[in-house]
Amino acid sequence: MFLALREIRHEKLRYSLIVTLILFISYLVFILNGLATGLSDLNKSAITQWQASKILLDKDAEGRLTQSFLDSDDQKKVSGQGTAISQYSTLVKNSHADKTNAQILAIKSDGFIYKNIKITSGHRFTGDNTATVSDELKKSGFKIGDEITVANSDEKLKIVGFTSNASLNVAPVIYTSFQTLKKINQAPVNALVFNKKITGDTHFKNSKLYTIKSFIEKLPGYQAQQLTFKFMIGFLFVIVLIVISIFLYILTIQKLPNFGVMKAQGISTKYLVLNTLTQTFLMAVVGIGLAIIFTIITSYVLPSEVPIAISTTQVIATSFGILIMSLLGSLLPIRQIIKVDPFEMIGG
Repeated sequence: MFLALREIRHEKLRYSLIVTLILFISYLVFILNGLATGLSDLNKSAITQWQASKILLDKDAEGRLTQSFLDSDDQKKVSGQGTAISQYSTLVKNSHADKTNAQILAIKSDGFIYKNIKITSGHRFTGDNTATVSDELKKSGFKIGDEITVANSDEKLKIVGFTSNASLNVAPVIYTSFQTLKKINQAPVNALVFNKKITGDTHFKNSKLYTIKSFIEKLPGYQAQQLTFKFMIGFLFVIVLIVISIFLYILTIQKLPNFGVMKAQGISTKYLVLNTLTQTFLMAVVGIGLAIIFTIITSYVLPSEVPIAISTTQVIATSFGILIMSLLGSLLPIRQIIKVDPFEMIGG
């Protein structure tokens, strides 16, 4: 540790450059992770709030809720076990002419989805033409008591409450009753959602049962979006490995004569290897630590329209991954240290 710190203090500029590179790459990884999580939440947060385990959809719908028209005979097979849901994508506006895209979801007031709605203000919808809406609509100027006008319909929905974490397919959710939605669109039952083990005959003629995880993965654009972020993040991990390897390799080559002298003086190869690992560890910790601070500041500074969500668990896991890649990057220069011949270096 003493030698590692002494070298870093002596070569401040060189080691600062490495720390800066780790800082910027780590910062980019944290931001991309935050954006991936934020966009994921915009796609599925309402589904997560349901606390469901399975969903029954039309077998020809390819897992898409809006394309599903659930067969009545298949519904009867599991009657009383699941809760029905219907989805209608539309444009809505309030009395102040504030407009936004939204997902209207019709659910039954005696079902578990209705009970799992987390109310932040007001209350759950209780009758026809009332609605509980996502907090996201507050950003568009909607408030409790407003009447929502639905595009291509004369029906108006009165906002009676707001709920948190309610987005689906990157649009805020509006919860209302089936009776209300039928006035707007004559929407059929798109799916049955279950939160308990299904009993009885589960061999459906025209329907298919999906786990909630599979259903989320089939949301439009969800997998492509997440795979794109994972590819970019994975590539940045490789860049960390390459950058650390190159910088430490150059520094090690420049210090080979010094290593030769130290070996001739009886300093063990193990000590020199641990010295390099310690330097790498310290630089990575400082770079990652600064990146975390900048990421937290960025998450507060960015406008609310940017869907970024910083998860503590994700930050810890990502930090650990970058640290491991940094230590792996030191293996190349360590190999050069091990191969150093003291007699050759000092001309013996």
